[in-house]
Amino acid sequence: MNRSTATTPAHSPRPRTLAGAPTRPPASAGQRSTRSELPRRGQFAVDVAHQGQIIDLRRDPDACARLPHGLAANRYRCLACGHRLILQRPSSTSSSFTPRFRHHASALGADRCPAPAPHQADVQADLTTMLALQDQLLRVLPQAALGLRIDPDLAGQRWEIPPSLIVRRGEHVIVLERPRRLLTPSAVAHRITATRNQHGTKAAHWWVFDRDDPLHCDVAGTINVQPYDKTITHTKVRPTPAQRQLTTAGATVCWLAGDTVLLPYGGRQRTYTPQPGEDWSGDMASWKRDWTISHPRPADGATWWGLVPQPLLALAKRPDFRPATAHATMSALQRAEQGRERHRRRRAREHAQLGAQATAQQLPIPATAVAVSAPTDVPSPPASLPHATPTVPSLPPIARPPQQAPSGPVRRRRFTWAALLLRRWRH
Repeated sequence: MNRSTATTPAHSPRPRTLAGAPTRPPASAGQRSTRSELPRRGQFAVDVAHQGQIIDLRRDPDACARLPHGLAANRYRCLACGHRLILQRPSSTSSSFTPRFRHHASALGADRCPAPAPHQADVQADLTTMLALQDQLLRVLPQAALGLRIDPDLAGQRWEIPPSLIVRRGEHVIVLERPRRLLTPSAVAHRITATRNQHGTKAAHWWVFDRDDPLHCDVAGTINVQPYDKTITHTKVRPTPAQRQLTTAGATVCWLAGDTVLLPYGGRQRTYTPQPGEDWSGDMASWKRDWTISHPRPADGATWWGLVPQPLLALAKRPDFRPATAHATMSALQRAEQGRERHRRRRAREHAQLGAQATAQQLPIPATAVAVSAPTDVPSPPASLPHATPTVPSLPPIARPPQQAPSGPVRRRRFTWAALLLRRWRH
């Protein structure tokens, strides 16, 4: 029977083996890259004696020489199952043995984690997310002390929030969270309380969400703003109830897109209340509607959040992690809003003045004199009253022109019965 033999390239390294252990066949290149991206179970442990700090043997090679070996009074716990771990180290400096954590022999499966496979996968995914953020911050904060930490009581349980990333820069402490699953109000409140009890109220608490995660980034369009007399476009998002809860509690909420941090300000629509001397009718009706900003933390009444981009490197320049560049942009947006309101109210006053001038320029309608002539058809008296005076309708008084002195001889008027009757009616 012919057997196919696989040849190993000369440049590929051989897998390390322990004495007496069977040699495993080398994995393909795709499998090697996938396995190297996921943290291995034997490289991590929860240090119960150090406030739940997560020991990472790969990123902290000195931990093996600094920490006690063996069970160490049950100091080390597994993140997935919570069982006791043993820290094993090389027997000599020349040994090729890699330091690792191993489950205690009394546990189920001498060196296998008894936690369910889906739970172990969740733990690995959470660690991968937090370690990627840690490596990203180490590039911009080479002198800072970074480490992962979790409540020791949560070891072996299914947590809703991954371990926290603690950044220490002198006297400043920054606690960063990066959720992967939907947050519940109880989980948020518990993590905020635990952080304040452990690090004090002066520690900056940041919640970093992924810009491309639809669970935590509900895009609501864009808005064009002019903070520095130059039009720029900001992304708008609809905040989740958990994100509103975080800002109300005083935490900082942001989104991460590559090496750019997106920090929110609150926005909502408003309608100007007319003041005395303003006219918002006609062409000014559309100018009455505007939007207002709330910052540096969005107010509870904000219907959408605008995102101000800021480079992560600029954020790392301050030891307290304060986003000064984003806050300056928000202050400029607030000044621009106040300038818009002053300009629009000035236009409303001008609109009112133009309306008043147009009304004053209209000429009044002159009063017209009604010319009344004597009636031509005088009704005849009835037959039973041959000598009755005919009834003359009531006539309004006629304005008499001013009399002027006669310049010549006075003419006598011709006698008529109608004039006589009219004269008697007037007297």
